Order: sequence, then C-alpha cells, then structure tokens
Amino acid sequence: MEEDELVASADSSPKTTLSRNEVRHLISLGHVLVLHRRSVYRLNNWLSRHPGGHLAILHFVGRDAANEIEAYHCKDTIERVMRHYIVAKVEEKDLSEEVGWKPLTPLVQLGKEGAFGSIQDYAGEKGTARNWKQDLKAYRSGQVDGQPVQKLVEEEELEPPSPPESIIPSEQYRISKAWEVLHQKLEDEGLYKARPLWHYRVELVRYFGLFLGFLYVFMHASRTWHYYLAAVLLGACWHQVTFVVHDAGHTEVAGDYHIDRIIGSLVASWFGGLSCGWWCDNHNIHHLVTNHIEHDPDIQHVPFFAISNKFFGNIYSTYKRRILLFDAASRFFVSMQHKLYYIVMSLARFNLFAESYMYLLFRAPSGFYRNLELTGVAFFWLWFGKGVLGSIPTLGTRLGFVVLCFMVTSPLHVQIVLSHFAQSTEDMGLYETFPARQLRTTMDVTCPEYIEWIHGGLNMQVTHHLFPRLPRHNLRRASKFIQEFAKEQGLEYHTYHFIQGNQRVLSVLKDVADQVHVLGKVASAQARGEFHHH
Repeated sequence: MEEDELVASADSSPKTTLSRNEVRHLISLGHVLVLHRRSVYRLNNWLSRHPGGHLAILHFVGRDAANEIEAYHCKDTIERVMRHYIVAKVEEKDLSEEVGWKPLTPLVQLGKEGAFGSIQDYAGEKGTARNWKQDLKAYRSGQVDGQPVQKLVEEEELEPPSPPESIIPSEQYRISKAWEVLHQKLEDEGLYKARPLWHYRVELVRYFGLFLGFLYVFMHASRTWHYYLAAVLLGACWHQVTFVVHDAGHTEVAGDYHIDRIIGSLVASWFGGLSCGWWCDNHNIHHLVTNHIEHDPDIQHVPFFAISNKFFGNIYSTYKRRILLFDAASRFFVSMQHKLYYIVMSLARFNLFAESYMYLLFRAPSGFYRNLELTGVAFFWLWFGKGVLGSIPTLGTRLGFVVLCFMVTSPLHVQIVLSHFAQSTEDMGLYETFPARQLRTTMDVTCPEYIEWIHGGLNMQVTHHLFPRLPRHNLRRASKFIQEFAKEQGLEYHTYHFIQGNQRVLSVLKDVADQVHVLGKVASAQARGEFHHH
C-alpha cells in the first residue's frame, strides 16, 4: 500500500480489529506492526524516515510499545502525526486485565533478517509492496498465496519463550501502568517544559568563556606550552558543548525535533566535526535495549572491552549487522582491559570521528540533515584543520595539540559508560517492561548540585533513561519522584559516588579479564594433552 493510501485509510478509531493470531500472521509476511495499547500501527513506510532509526521500530514489532512511544514522543506527535499510521485495533479478548498484550518476538531479535531475506527488504521494500488488507482477507479465508495457512512461514517462532522466574508478567504490567501515572505527574509538574534561554544562561557563559579563552591564548601563543594550554581550553569547551548535542538529540533544548536537530548538528558538525545524526541513530537504540548484549551498541566495544563473558561467543550485533569476533586481538586487549581502560577512553574521540564519517558517507538518510552535517564537517576541517592546526609552527606540536585537546574530552566518555558497564547485562525477555529494564541496567552518580555541570546532567542517568525527553535541568527535581516510584514498585534504584562507580566498572572489567586468562590456561592445557576425555 502506498503511503498516501495508508494515510487516507488510517483513522484514530479504525473499524478493523485484529486478533493476536492475525497480527502474528501479518508480521510473518513482512508487515511492520507495532502496538500502542489497542492501536496497531503499520510502519513499513515510516521505517526509512523514522528520526530514531529503523531499529527503534523493528525491536518493537509485535509488542505493546506504549511506554516507549510515550517516553520518546510528545502528545502532539502521537495525536497529530502517529495517528495516521493506525490501521486497526486489537481485539479486546487478546488484552488481559492482568498482563495486557502478550508480546511477540520481533524478527530482528530472532537472528533472522526478515521474512523476505535481507534486513533492507524487511525494513520497508518488499514488505511495503504487500497489501495488508488483502493478506488479512486471504488469511481469514484460509488460503494465502495459493497455499493453506499452516504451510506458511513458521509463525510459532514469533512466540516468546517463558520469562525467567524473577519476571512475573502481572507485576511487570503493574509497573508499566505505574510508570504511565508517573509520566503524567511529571507532565503536570511542568518538568517537560523546555526553557532554553533560562536553562542554558549559565552554560552559555561557560561555553563562550572557554572558547574565547582558547582564542586569546592561541592567538598570542609564542611557546609550545601556550599551544598546549590552548588545546586544554578548546578540549574543555568541546567537552561541555557535547552535552548540548546529547540534549538536542533528545529534543530537550527547545522541545521541538527540527529546531533541536539543527542545534545539535550545528554544535556537533560545524563546531566539533562529528555527526549528531550518527549519535541519534546509535544512542536511541541504546536507550531502548539498554545493556542487551546482542542489541545495545553502547556496550559492544570488542576488541577493546567486554563487560560480559557472553562476548566470548562471537555474538551477532543487530545494530552493526555483523558478528563481533572474539579473536586473538580481542583476547589480548580484553585480558588487560582493566589496565587499559582509562588509556583507551582518553583516545575515544578519535573513534567518534570514524563512526561519524562512516555513518554520514554510507548509512545516513539523504536529505537536509545529512547535507547540513556534511557541510558542517567540511567547515570544521576548514577552521580547525587549516585555521588552527595550520597555524601551529611544527608537526610535533600539531600532533600534541590534537591528542591533548581530544584527551581533555575523555571524562565525557568515562561518564557515558559509567552508568551502565557495571550494571546487569542479563536478558530478562520480552515480558520485562521499559521502566523495570531501565532501573535494572542503569545507575546514577551521586554528586553535589554545584558540580553537576561537570557531568552535564548524565549523573542522573536513571531519571534520564526513564524519561529521555526531560530537560536535563529538571532531572534532579524529577529524580525524587523516581526514587519514590522505585520503592513503591519494589525496584532497586542504583546510585553510587563517582569514585565508587568507577571502582565497580574496573571490577567488572577485571573479572572478565580474569576469565580470559582462565580460558587461555585451559586451551594451553588441552594443547599439551593434559586433559583426557573418558
């Protein structure tokens, strides 16, 4: 069905109702169906244009994504834009009062690349070409493509496995409903209201102060250490403004997607040489499948880091679309990862450049924002490459300048992983709700309010993960409600001081490194024939 036909036929209260079996069958044919309570969205035409990336949708095919949808979209977007993609309602008999909708397993999480072969096909091409109404009619008649219904794709594969004993569906459903009440409470408290000029009044003084300080020192530099001091000031400025890119990527600055995306692109690409688009594509998935070994790109750092021995098994990354080989290089680096951690993190900005340019050149959707960022990157290398580095007299000083100003931004990278590396990476299945997963996989960093600016709001990661559109300047106030919510729902709210949090991260890294050493000794013993099979 073409998009204009879809929009024309869609209605906020469609007459068509679908049973769970019918939803499952249509998904097996390539129809991208996501639930929002009773409403069924068909999103094949939207996948390639979704601001959060297509995987943010594919991970929720066949599932009730009410919490995720409302956490990431304002009411205006849901009521004015998303309603056009509603094609049906699910039958009330398939919505239990105790557990709600029983989830189906998304194809992307089955290790399959879609009902038609490639992930590109599943992401909107051949699936889009099919007419869901005709497929539904054929299913109800008992014949599909000339074959009996039972002869089709193995629909039973979409049925989720039983949850672990610690996950009780009725309790998870209760937590989901309690999150909705809390979400509305934060709305009523006015905590979602964006006030950019007021919220960033002090930050703007800090940003411009650091940059003007850099310009002054650099323009008056006559000795090598002058250039290095300028590098420290520029790096500190980059460190601080990167938090603005994070805020803009979550529409926290102005509260408007397009305005925030432009702000994020100008700061990231034109001033920092990086891609806000890549960050959004990567980071949104991290928020939705936090700390999931196969799906969360923010914990997939093989060969340099592995925070679980599950990485020893050559896992397939659904984000990177390749197997993360645990090869000789991985064994070498991971065996020393707790010793190399801060060294690697000090150079992490170089990786951001590589990831940004690979995204812009090969994966970014064509259009205004890609062009804005490509132009911005060209401008960055004009002012930074030619204007700054070209003015430094010696090659050695230039290299030292680049490394130093990049290293000064490293606390940002430590901060980003701090709230997750030491948290649970267990897969609790599809019955675990959005709020329960975020509280289990995320921790806060306790610090006085007067030094919070150093963390850029990322110290309040639990609150941020539960309500990612909240302006960071309101996170501390909102966190009090979150702590009460966690206590009422019997969930643990993790919070540690900065040093304590770093110690926990290093402990996890060392534990996995020790396991690599043990595996190495076992392999050596086997090679020497010291183990015998009986």
